[in-house]
Amino acid sequence: MAVNFWEILGAVLLIGTSIMVVRLQNAVHAAIALIANFLVIAAVYVSLEARFVAMTQIIVYGGAIVVLFLFVIMLLSAAKASVGQDLLPGLQAPALVGALGLAAVLIYALTHFQAPANPPALNGGLAQALGPLLYSPERWLYALLVVGFLLLVATVAAVVLVEPERITRSTEHPAHPSAGAQPTPKNEKEAVRR
Repeated sequence: MAVNFWEILGAVLLIGTSIMVVRLQNAVHAAIALIANFLVIAAVYVSLEARFVAMTQIIVYGGAIVVLFLFVIMLLSAAKASVGQDLLPGLQAPALVGALGLAAVLIYALTHFQAPANPPALNGGLAQALGPLLYSPERWLYALLVVGFLLLVATVAAVVLVEPERITRSTEHPAHPSAGAQPTPKNEKEAVRR
């Protein structure tokens, strides 16, 4: 199996944009690098003749998901914050072990991959051909549910890591006064009565 120039270029672009997403200090720049990564993935889908999946990748992920991320970044005022800092130094060793395990799984999958002799026709990756494959319980349904759960956990973790003091300081909010704090008077008459 020969590897051509476009496959090498696609792999380099995917790895490069992925590294940029996690290494850029500015959250908005990281989101733009994520858009670039999604576009490269869409190009890989087009090269595999899965045009429907490529268009879905651009519309759903490159469009809606990244716009949602940008709105969350702006909402949490993280655009000015430096998000590339090491906030959890105790997780470096488990993260390294997880990365090595993932690399081992990927290397094993690449070295032991055997293309099927008679692959089913996906008709350009149309929904009629992909739907039964994705949502049949014996094939990919549970993997799809796990990926959705991981995206939810990643979103919650991102919010907690970006603004931890806002979440832990919720008792100091005017709607939730501290135990010893008196509510502020609304007008002068209330202040005189006290």
